Amino acid sequence: IMAEHVEKVMNDMVPELDDLRRKRIFNDEELRQVVKRRRDFEYLLQKTESKPQDYLSEDISDFAGLRRLHIIFERGVRKFKGDIRMWYQYVDFCLRSGSTKVMSRVLLRALKFHPREVHLWLLAADRELKCGHIKAARALLVRGLRFAPKSPKLWGEFLRLEVRVACHLRDVRDSPHAALDASSQNSAPAEIEPMGSGTIVVSSGFEPDGKQS
Repeated sequence: IMAEHVEKVMNDMVPELDDLRRKRIFNDEELRQVVKRRRDFEYLLQKTESKPQDYLSEDISDFAGLRRLHIIFERGVRKFKGDIRMWYQYVDFCLRSGSTKVMSRVLLRALKFHPREVHLWLLAADRELKCGHIKAARALLVRGLRFAPKSPKLWGEFLRLEVRVACHLRDVRDSPHAALDASSQNSAPAEIEPMGSGTIVVSSGFEPDGKQS
């Protein structure tokens, strides 16, 4: 069964190898070395006693394409859901490779298994802010505070966001076109209405035992 799985993975690589040969990126001897190293790597991953670091081996980044690396990371986080280093490595890879949409999904999945990891909440909220999704960013920070109600980092980021929203609404209100905008109901999108602090105070009856940051 192990051999069949490895051979299936190797067969899936054929189009990529043909592309490398066609573009003259590698010659035939170099491609044979690529295949050998990849086959050895796949057998390493199939071992029952495989470890998270096996998936983070430098070998995987030497020749594999972007899609192939995503597949390897996916296999790694599925097998080692509880390994936070594996998740951070995947997030870092998504960021460096420009796979930002995948990164958002990976962060949300990581939070299901590590809800008390404050830095994951901050990364996920920051990703939403960079996409202009203020409501989604706020929701993530609020959820994070439920798991880590004493985290100064989460509170600080939440308060900065609320100040940003308040300043935006003040600027809209004070603009010369405020009256016209208000009449057309377009001056303050519902997505960025200010939130009362009582919402979180009520929710923070949670007292998780996890680490705070």
